[in-house]
Amino acid sequence: MMLKKFPVRGRILTLLTLGSLLVGLDRSGLAPAVGGVRDALHVPSPALDIGFGAYGFGFFLALALAGLLVERLGSPRVLLGCGVLAAVAMVATMATVHVAMLAVSRLALGLAAGGLLPAATVLLAHWIPQQERGKAQGLIHGVYWLGPLFAGALVGASEWFGSWRGAFLILAALTVGWCLLWQRMGAVLHTSKPLPVYWRGHIVRFLLPFCLAFAQSWGIALVIDWVPAYQLATWHLNILGSALLTPVIAATAAGGVIAGGFACDWVRHDSGNIRPARQLLPGLGFLGAAVGTFAMPGHHEIDGIVLSTGVTLFFLSLGTASLWSLPLDIAAEHPAIGTLFIGLGAALAQVVAPLRLAQMTGLWWLGPTLGLPMLLAAGIASFHLCPDIGIPEPPPPPAEPEEGEGAPAAPAKGKKH
Repeated sequence: MMLKKFPVRGRILTLLTLGSLLVGLDRSGLAPAVGGVRDALHVPSPALDIGFGAYGFGFFLALALAGLLVERLGSPRVLLGCGVLAAVAMVATMATVHVAMLAVSRLALGLAAGGLLPAATVLLAHWIPQQERGKAQGLIHGVYWLGPLFAGALVGASEWFGSWRGAFLILAALTVGWCLLWQRMGAVLHTSKPLPVYWRGHIVRFLLPFCLAFAQSWGIALVIDWVPAYQLATWHLNILGSALLTPVIAATAAGGVIAGGFACDWVRHDSGNIRPARQLLPGLGFLGAAVGTFAMPGHHEIDGIVLSTGVTLFFLSLGTASLWSLPLDIAAEHPAIGTLFIGLGAALAQVVAPLRLAQMTGLWWLGPTLGLPMLLAAGIASFHLCPDIGIPEPPPPPAEPEEGEGAPAAPAKGKKH
């Protein structure tokens, strides 16, 4: 009842932000509970990596393909489906008795989280004006990173009361509550009939945003995955064992996304032009991340590496709100198709992630060697974004002959004399 006192736009943004925070909390709940899960399933820690990996697979798969589902069903239905799937995944995690069941539940949770972000982005196109979309995107995508800051306390309190399973029961109940609140919004959220999509025009206009999303996702994987593995293999420094790493990653990534969103809208208001608002934050972010990436591998102290990781991740996150606002700016009639290209770029970057390349080739230097020029090129290319130019019109069909007109007559054959 309290939500009804707020405008519809405020209620939508509040629920979308809470939903993103909730799936981020669901995602992070397994890490602090890993000890209890390992003892309950009687499996070694490496076997639990299957569960962690299943989440990432589901997340990036949904991030890449959710735009097609949103285009077909509409964002309100997809958001409700993601909430229900996340609740089921939490119940399955709570009741898990085998590592395979844990992997399936994490896969389902990844699909829910990966589908929620594009669907939330599309919904903003209808309810949030252009000059406020940066803040909205910053809040929705930023709070997703805050899950680790709260998951540890929730799991710790649950274990103090008896079992780690209680934490996931609480998360399931919170997710069900969110689904009920979202269902009540259905009366004001209408889904329009999908229109034909001019794919060639979308590919041309979203080629650069696709490449920038690829570079950002690849850079984040370099910082979060490659750097700890490189330091452990080369200098025998266990960065993942640092108590500061998780809160630093969560705080700097969330801070970068939210700060980038607010700064994006400020530039839009100050300049009165959407183009610098969408160009400046990704450009500065990629260039700042390139400097951080260049300096990071030289550290030989855990605290210094953690600090460099946070700074680099902050810069990488600055452009998130701008990149995810581009589908709303460019593809006004089909924002879901725009999110398809952004999500696909982020997902493909994980297929050729720097740590995977290092494991396949044994060449650890590939990470910074490829990452540094990629981030520099992405920073320069960001200043060529054109959010004020929409999708071109499809070419007109060939003109048909008017009624009564026949095909041109064939030339007469010459007569023999």
